[in-house]
Amino acid sequence: MNRRDVIITLIGKGQARIGEAFIHRGPGSKCEGCEYSKVCIDNVKPGRIYEIVGVRDRTIFCRRYKIEMQVVEVVNAKIKAAIPSRQAVPGAIITFRASTCDMESCEYRSLCFPVGLFPNDRCEVLEVTRTLPCPLGFSLKEAFLRLV
Repeated sequence: MNRRDVIITLIGKGQARIGEAFIHRGPGSKCEGCEYSKVCIDNVKPGRIYEIVGVRDRTIFCRRYKIEMQVVEVVNAKIKAAIPSRQAVPGAIITFRASTCDMESCEYRSLCFPVGLFPNDRCEVLEVTRTLPCPLGFSLKEAFLRLV
């Protein structure tokens, strides 16, 4: 992890633990015009998964939701996904493309369409874990990816 990859944001004090991951759902209905929105909302992107890598010794009281918020350091979390075997090279930078598949009942569907990744995202392949037996015959590997 590079220091420039670290993002400063706010999270509910009860969730502020190193190693915890969360998906940013976007601003709440009361967030507009808040003095802390630049750090709390603007630093992170909706639909992305983040991992807490540091908890700072600073809290802020959110007057709009009446909760204590903790200042945390986060990075893009690693995400398990199915990728074409030819791209499954640790350290490679790839463009993520979801499979063209309409098999809703496939046990690997959540890997082919992982939460937190969008089509055309640039990702680093961190680790390749196994070959997936795709029912449609695609040559796929299970891998951990991180946005770059």
